Amino acid sequence: MAQVSKICSGAQSTQIFHNNPKPQKPKSIGFISFGSQFLGSSTSWTLKNKHVCAVGSGKVGTFRVSASVATAEKPSTVPEIVLQPIKDISGTIKLPGSKSLSNRILLLAALSEGTTVVDNLLNSDDIHYMLGALKTLGLRVEEDKAIKRAIVEGCGGLFPVGKESRDEIQLFLGNAGTAMRPLTAAVTVAGGNSSYVLDGVPRMRERPIGDLVDGLQQLGANVDCSSHS
Repeated sequence: MAQVSKICSGAQSTQIFHNNPKPQKPKSIGFISFGSQFLGSSTSWTLKNKHVCAVGSGKVGTFRVSASVATAEKPSTVPEIVLQPIKDISGTIKLPGSKSLSNRILLLAALSEGTTVVDNLLNSDDIHYMLGALKTLGLRVEEDKAIKRAIVEGCGGLFPVGKESRDEIQLFLGNAGTAMRPLTAAVTVAGGNSSYVLDGVPRMRERPIGDLVDGLQQLGANVDCSSHS
């Protein structure tokens, strides 16, 4: 037994045809009518379906579809803009700093010896969390947001807070992945005698860091993640 549905004026009905070896008289499914509007034009279609053979009869009848389309155009109210061709263009464009590069440079400056001046530093949450973390680690950092500059005094490979044994140092990094992952490796290498807890917003806890943790463990580091994937 087969089933054919008929849709008419938003309502759906069903006709059932039994698998009868004898040919059945062609049935009419009916018609479908709908309308739509797009960009000020109104268009409607009417589809009529005639002479559909009964399902299971073993014969295929004719299937005809007739469609009518009516459109009503409306004048556009958008002002016309004419662009004249130009032969050349010149000027100077200053691109903002990269988020990933900004945080990598800040961390490298912190681990190096001497003072590093970083210009065109991006103004973003990730950068602010990195700068805050470096200060928590005992580094001397000066930031001038007006001219997008940061001055970092390096620690020479050992974070100042790690020179003395402390129970636990908290680093809250929000949702800054460009700070969380590099700092996880950095405190493992340059953390000294301190222990560290790096955390962030709930969304950060959903982001993958398992491969990094596994790699550090294989190198002998005492590091773990409570909910990494």
